[in-house]
Amino acid sequence: MSINPHCARFIGPRAEIAHSPHFEAGCVRVLAGNASRLTRAEKAALTPFTATSTTTKKGDEEEEKGSFVEHLQKRRRLAAKETKYDLLYVIPATSNVVKRFFSVAHPTFGQERHGLLPMTLEMILFLRETGTYWDAQTVDEATRS
Repeated sequence: MSINPHCARFIGPRAEIAHSPHFEAGCVRVLAGNASRLTRAEKAALTPFTATSTTTKKGDEEEEKGSFVEHLQKRRRLAAKETKYDLLYVIPATSNVVKRFFSVAHPTFGQERHGLLPMTLEMILFLRETGTYWDAQTVDEATRS
């Protein structure tokens, strides 16, 4: 995104092609180290990946030291649960899927792809990528009905 900022609206976390924009944006924030800045919708989208862990309380000797305010702050820190998101590092981003999808266009069509309408190119690439789900008979039945 930093190299081609004009592509942000096409392959960014809130792009139209993103299946779940809140999930994509949440993944981007967590992977960037900004998990504390997640919105409610992003937290809700990432709930299947949460793994909560609580910090353990230290010895009583440390509690005797310090002021009353420090004790309250320490209690809040100890009571607070740190939310971690497991397995987010193994999920491919939408931009990677899109790049992989359109990288098929060059070996398939070469320079001829520039002469095709974008809708036609998209349809041909979609049919090629999903070729395992249909065969010639399915296409024939679809064109007859």
